[in-house]
Amino acid sequence: MTESVGNNRTASPVQALLERLHARHAGDLSGEVASYIPELAGADPEWFGISMVTADGSVYEVGDTRREFTIQSISKPLTFALALEAIGEGEVRRHVDVEPSGEAFNSITLQPGTGLPLNPMVNAGAIATASLIEPLGFEKPIDRILHEYSQFAGRHLKVDEQVFTSENETGNRNRAIAYLLKNAGVIDRDVEEVVETYFRQCSTLVTCRDLATMAATLASTGVNPVTGERVVREDTVRNVLSVMASCGMYDAAGDWLYTVGLPAKSGVAGGIIAVLPGQLGVAVYSPPLDLHGNSVRGVKVCEDLSDELHLHVMSPARRPPPPVRIERTCIDSRSKRLRGPAEQQILAEHGRRVKVLELQGELSFAAGELVTSSALHRAEHHDFTVLDFRAVRAIDLIDVPIFSHLVESCEEAGSEIAFSDVDRHPVFLEELTRHREREGHHPLRTFPDLDLALEWCEQGLIEKYGDLESDPELSLAQHGTTLGMSVEEIEELSSHLEHVSYEAGEMIYGAELVAPDQMLLVTAGKISLLAEDDEGGHRRLATLSPGMTLGEISMIAGTPLAGMPRADTEVKAWVLTAGDLEVLRARNPGLVVTLLENLLRQVAQRVGHLRAELLR
Repeated sequence: MTESVGNNRTASPVQALLERLHARHAGDLSGEVASYIPELAGADPEWFGISMVTADGSVYEVGDTRREFTIQSISKPLTFALALEAIGEGEVRRHVDVEPSGEAFNSITLQPGTGLPLNPMVNAGAIATASLIEPLGFEKPIDRILHEYSQFAGRHLKVDEQVFTSENETGNRNRAIAYLLKNAGVIDRDVEEVVETYFRQCSTLVTCRDLATMAATLASTGVNPVTGERVVREDTVRNVLSVMASCGMYDAAGDWLYTVGLPAKSGVAGGIIAVLPGQLGVAVYSPPLDLHGNSVRGVKVCEDLSDELHLHVMSPARRPPPPVRIERTCIDSRSKRLRGPAEQQILAEHGRRVKVLELQGELSFAAGELVTSSALHRAEHHDFTVLDFRAVRAIDLIDVPIFSHLVESCEEAGSEIAFSDVDRHPVFLEELTRHREREGHHPLRTFPDLDLALEWCEQGLIEKYGDLESDPELSLAQHGTTLGMSVEEIEELSSHLEHVSYEAGEMIYGAELVAPDQMLLVTAGKISLLAEDDEGGHRRLATLSPGMTLGEISMIAGTPLAGMPRADTEVKAWVLTAGDLEVLRARNPGLVVTLLENLLRQVAQRVGHLRAELLR
């Protein structure tokens, strides 16, 4: 039929995990292949596949995931979903209950008192559910059912006629159940027609990958994450998953919910699906069954996945918000470093080549996968990627190899990557650093906050796409305050200026907020304005670059500086005092008007920058 699959996305930690589980359980041939349906008895006990599909449509698989087999009882929640969609919950509940049975799946019993099947997951309930499906535009009910299954799987499905014939010829117990339902008034159609529909739905051919996609569709509130098409409503998914959680594994349902903790459904051909709402769907195919009719290896794989990845639905905060809160570029997110017109132009033209993902909540295994997918989407079009952890409350250490893989994948795609605020999670950062050291990878690039990470991205864009002269210091004629001045006016201004310099780390005007009687025309280096934060440290309000000014508003208005200015690098500047400004105003008022217009333009730029920051 098809060959085993195990080499797709081999670099992914998820793929590696599935391959480890496959290797761990491949030698377990315990259990018996179903034989009460003769056509199923020919299955090879060694067939074994595992597939996972995440809520963002990522597909992982290993083993016999493309080998076709019949869906059997995994069809039951899908037909139940179709019935809920077709005639509504109230009408469906008039024909089938939702109580756990604690009995075998093919038990010939009805609910005492009501005479209804116990739930849609046992044969009696499934037959009753199948009887509720009207063709509605299709030739037969089974055609409509197959159409629904195909939407769940994302590809056209068909019936295995040989298995159907085998079931139809030997399925007298199910006929007895159907006649019991007919006698109880649960079904009002011809019994043979209903039984044929039921046998055919159970004989639908699927693969392990199909089942994982079906499970992921239920995990994604009814939207097939691979095709992007909505299959069923959200309220339908809620009802289906509720019944799967309590009844999907027959008389082993209680033990399953206790140990694995996921809504699930099994089939006697060897398939099992499990659903982690909002995050992923898992499917396992292995024909040998245990005494309950569930795949032996399928149960063990799901137990291991739940244990290793903490997937149990009863775990706290099992339904977290999306891990990516905001996705930005340098077009709409800028650092607090103020830049001149030439650099601004470069950032405006190439800012989309920076991808910033602001993360949130508790990052579980599945959330880490969603972050990876978001970061790597069209990674070849991004020169820089930043993951900001400021709003992340906790990170599961199971994400360590996932984020390490993300760093390597970004770099392979030509995008440099950095983490900001990740030091809020020191244990995770330490483990991630150790993991990368063991693997021989480059150290992580981290920043204490998003602002500094954005500045790194901006500077990288400017260096890559800019053609700016790298003079060690701007001349006075190149400074932003002298735009529009004549050579003579610049010479006159310079006669009133004093050239000064500051060492890196030096506090300009001291460590106190003062009202200086002078302003600086910065010609080289960077100056940051700092404010005290709630933890006794400092946060950056803005960073001034060559061509900008410091203290002009305070000097003119006589007010303290908005922040404490610190030289981040060696800084060179010209000093203009309030007294010299008054002398210039008296001697050359036109020069001062031009100077003030240029200062006002710079102030307007800063105000615009601040407004953008506040609106984030």
